[in-house]
Amino acid sequence: KAVVSTQSTGIPYSRFLGVVNNKAVYPIFLRMQLVLLTLLWVQGSLSTDPEIVTELKDLLMDSVRNTIALNELVTHQTKQISELMLSHSITQTQLRTMEQENRNLDDKVVQLKRNQTDLRASIEVVESEARRGRSGLIAQQERLEEELQAVRSELQNRESEVTILNGEESNGSARCAKVCSGTTGRTSTSWIRHSDGFLYTSVDISGCGFIKIPTVTTAVEGSGYHNSLTGTSAVYNTSNTSFTVKVRTESISSYTASERASSYKWNVEWVAVGFTC
Repeated sequence: KAVVSTQSTGIPYSRFLGVVNNKAVYPIFLRMQLVLLTLLWVQGSLSTDPEIVTELKDLLMDSVRNTIALNELVTHQTKQISELMLSHSITQTQLRTMEQENRNLDDKVVQLKRNQTDLRASIEVVESEARRGRSGLIAQQERLEEELQAVRSELQNRESEVTILNGEESNGSARCAKVCSGTTGRTSTSWIRHSDGFLYTSVDISGCGFIKIPTVTTAVEGSGYHNSLTGTSAVYNTSNTSFTVKVRTESISSYTASERASSYKWNVEWVAVGFTC
């Protein structure tokens, strides 16, 4: 009868026994309930009253369905618990990793603080060296200024090695007597025809810095024929910035002399002595 009852309900007896024997899933009180249901099943199978058998059968079927549903629920919850435990394990691993990273960051912060301290110490050393260097430079500059002032005083007190007895104007300070010389240049002298047989050129002496009319001595230099000239030492219109030299060519015309002056590089060499203060 038991075999007939299980076949009529559509639930295999082996599945029912599997639910009963699933000790790894159900707690003790649930297994006790399944045992009691099994006894009811057996009692219903031995009973001869059809109504009692039907009632017991319905009761057993409801209990079996509830038990199977509970089994599925417990399986689902077990899976969720396993997932939670796995997630917890992963979280613990991540926490340990984060703690290690935090320790590494702390080590880096400590190292940065040490580097900052070393950098500050280096800056202080450099600033100290710079201060000492500035002090040394200032002291050296002061010594140089004192030496320069001493040289200036010596120059002011020293008498000039050039002696000018007199000149076109009253003498200046004896310590300001100066000798200045120069040339108009072999290729840069500009000779101008004054009249037939005469040539002249103007000489700039402004670079000498004379403040009074100097005494000027001149000569004509060249590569040929300038020995035939007269007036090479004749100086005209001398001032503190310029003078003029006029020469005479007796044996040749002024036109021919002008060509010779350029060809033979005639130029005026001069020496001027005067006062600059």
